[in-house]
Amino acid sequence: MRQGQSRRHKAPVAPTALQGLLKRWRAFWLFHRGVTALWRGRYRQAAQLLERFLAAVGDDAFARMHLAWAHWHLKHVGTVRLHAVRATELMPHHAPAWVFAGKLMALRDKWDDAERFLRHALHLQPDNLVAASWLALVLLQTRREREGIGLLQQFPVADDPYLQARLVLHLERLVHERGERPPLPPAQLPRWLFVPAVRQLVGWLLRWRGERLLEDGAFDTAAQWLNAAVQLRPSDVWAKVLGAIALLEGGHWTQAEQLLAQVPETLVERRIALGALRVRQRQLPEGVALFQDADLTHPLVRYYIGLARYFQGETERACIAYLEPLYRDDPSALRVRLQELLRWLTTS
Repeated sequence: MRQGQSRRHKAPVAPTALQGLLKRWRAFWLFHRGVTALWRGRYRQAAQLLERFLAAVGDDAFARMHLAWAHWHLKHVGTVRLHAVRATELMPHHAPAWVFAGKLMALRDKWDDAERFLRHALHLQPDNLVAASWLALVLLQTRREREGIGLLQQFPVADDPYLQARLVLHLERLVHERGERPPLPPAQLPRWLFVPAVRQLVGWLLRWRGERLLEDGAFDTAAQWLNAAVQLRPSDVWAKVLGAIALLEGGHWTQAEQLLAQVPETLVERRIALGALRVRQRQLPEGVALFQDADLTHPLVRYYIGLARYFQGETERACIAYLEPLYRDDPSALRVRLQELLRWLTTS
């Protein structure tokens, strides 16, 4: 009897550890739901769930970063800055937190804050290419081109389609301000290549090689090879079209126009190349009109319509609707553009 009474009156073990574990598990379930909602584009729901997570567990840098991203999509600029700055305060020596804050400030056009955060990220981690790439964008946006180009030459560009598109457009602006480049000299070919038994085969090989160089972004070299192909096979219309594209991409617009004059006007590829040339020459309505009958998903058409939109002041539309799809089709497309534009700007 006494044993039963003692068992009956024995105080139960306080389940504080279990309760704490359950509370923590519920909080992290809120965090998981908030992040999932953010990924699915439910930004208001994500912000509410992440706020509940913070109320349950106290401050957390990663929750603050996700909250900043949710509020960025909701266009709550002040709240974005609050959460991004708080994340850097919680992790003052964590360079990615500073990069994240700088990126969000740049996306909201807060260039001074963006520069401060990104420079601190590079101070913490000097080889952080993401910080360097976004800082290059900030410098180009604020008209400090020399320093921005220096960063792009020093670091590989971060693998971010929107960032790469913005950088390409800034470099295109600088290229346009430089104006047309001097004409390329014609390729000098030995006389024996013009022997009828040789010229057809060699001309085809030269065109093939020029086309590969054009795909790789080596525009001047491609133009030289294609010029040689045209000399050997004057009736090769495709070599002329490719040569004109290489010339206009390389900045030799007058030569490109002269070569296109030798191509039949009925050819769709001629209209595409001529439209790209007109965009380069800032004859925007005429250039865009020449693309009407073309395949609008063609990489060259997409690029030059995007460039025309940028010259008309529609930067966001140019990036999202025209240049980012180029990245999705070929992740190296914008990077090749950047490299060639940098070469153009640093060797002119």
